[in-house]
Amino acid sequence: MTSTTLPVALRRFAPVALLRFAPVALLRFAPVALLRFAPVALLRFAPVALLRFAPVALRRFAPVALRRFAPVALLLAAPVAVAADPVVTYSSTGSVDAAEVDPRTHALDAAFASAVTEAVADLAGTNARAQAAAVDREIVKRARRFVVSFAVQREGPRPGDLFELTVDVRIDHGKLATRLVELGVTLRDPAGAAPAPPVVQRRRATVLYRLTGAGPLAATFGSAARGDVVGAELLVGALERGGYSVVPASAAGPPPDADGDLPVDDLGARALAADVGADAALVVSVAVGAVGPVRGTPLVAAPARAWLHLVDVKTNRSLREAAIVTGAWGDRERVPLAAATAAAAQLASHGFGSAVPAARVVDAPPLVASWGITVRIVGDGAWNAAALIRADLSRAPGVTAVGYAGVGVGAVALAVVGASVDKVAGVARVTPGFSARTRVEDGVVVVKLQ
Repeated sequence: MTSTTLPVALRRFAPVALLRFAPVALLRFAPVALLRFAPVALLRFAPVALLRFAPVALRRFAPVALRRFAPVALLLAAPVAVAADPVVTYSSTGSVDAAEVDPRTHALDAAFASAVTEAVADLAGTNARAQAAAVDREIVKRARRFVVSFAVQREGPRPGDLFELTVDVRIDHGKLATRLVELGVTLRDPAGAAPAPPVVQRRRATVLYRLTGAGPLAATFGSAARGDVVGAELLVGALERGGYSVVPASAAGPPPDADGDLPVDDLGARALAADVGADAALVVSVAVGAVGPVRGTPLVAAPARAWLHLVDVKTNRSLREAAIVTGAWGDRERVPLAAATAAAAQLASHGFGSAVPAARVVDAPPLVASWGITVRIVGDGAWNAAALIRADLSRAPGVTAVGYAGVGVGAVALAVVGASVDKVAGVARVTPGFSARTRVEDGVVVVKLQ
C-alpha cells in the first residue's frame, strides 16, 4: 500500500472498524486495564488533582451544601445536646415586702434562688454542705445565670404587706453541674441515688361558706355562689396547709338561707362535695352582729360569731370542729368586713392548728391627719399602742397638742403639733409596751406593730 492510498483507506474503513470492533474490545480489555492501571493512575495523579481542583470546588459548592444539609444536621444533633445538658422545670414561690422598690424583680430573684437551691439538692444532695458558703455565694446568689426561661403563674399582693409570685423556672442542670464540680462539690451518682418517694395524692376538699351581717348574704356555693366572699381565701389557705387540694364549690341547688349555725347539714354537704368530686366538705358560717359605739372612744365595733365543720364524704365522719366569738373595731363602713375577716382567720387557726397570715380586708386610703404631724399606727393592738404613744408625746418638750386624727381597720392616726417629724418618730420608737418598726414615709411617722 502506497503513502497516498493509506489516508483513503483510513477514512473509508476506520469508522466501520470502530463501530464493529470497539464494543468487543472494551468489554474484553477494559476490566483488565482498569485493574492493572487504575491504582497506579490514582496514586500518581490524585494528589495533583486534589491540590489543583479542591479549592475551586470548595468555593463553588460548599455554600450550597451548607444551606442544604446544615439544618438536617442540626436537627439530628439536637437530641444529643439536650440529653447531655438537660433542662429541668421547678415550681417556686418568691415573696418580698411590697414597700420595696420594684418588688416584682426582687420576688423573681427570690423564686430563682429557691429553684436553684432545689436543683443543687437534686444534683449533689448532702455533698453540697461541705462547700455551703461557696455554693451560696457563687450559685444561689447568682441564680439567674442558671435560668433558661421562666413563666409566672400567679403574682400580686398577699396578706402581711407582701408581694408574692409563683413561677415555673427552667434550670440548666448541665451548666449547674459543671459549676458545682468547679467548686469542689461531688455530684450524686444517678445509679446509686435513692428511689424517688411515691407520689402522694392529696385529698380533695371544697369550701361551703356562708357570710351574713356584712352586707347582703354571700356564699361560695349554690346558684348564687360568689368567688369574692370576704374570708374565703383564708379558709382555702387553711385547707391547703392541712394537706388538701381545694376544688371550687358546686353551684347546684338554691342559695343558702340565714338560719342555723351552719348553712347546710352533713347530708347536703356530702352531696355538694360529691358533685365536684371532693373527698371532704368544709362547712363554715360567719355571722357579723350589729355595729355599735365603743364607750369612751371615737370608735364603733361589731361582734362576730363563726362555726367550722369538716366532714368526710364517704364515712360521714367529722374531721374538724371549731366555734369562735370575736369582733373588730374601726369606722362604721368597714367594721363589718373587718369582723368577718377576723372571724374567718380565727376559725382557720383554731380549726387547723396553724398560724394564719394577717389579711387586709379593704384597700382604703392610708390615714393622714388634716393638721400637724401624722403618726399612723398599723397592726393588731393599734389602739393600745396609739394610747401609749399619745401619752408619751403629750409629755415631750415642745409638743403643744396631740389628738386622734382618724381610725381605720387595724389602724389609728394621731396628729401632733409643736415638734418636728424626726422628734415625733424618735418618741414613738422608744415608747414601751409594744414591739414595732417605726420609720418616716413621705413626712408621716408609720409605726408598724409586730
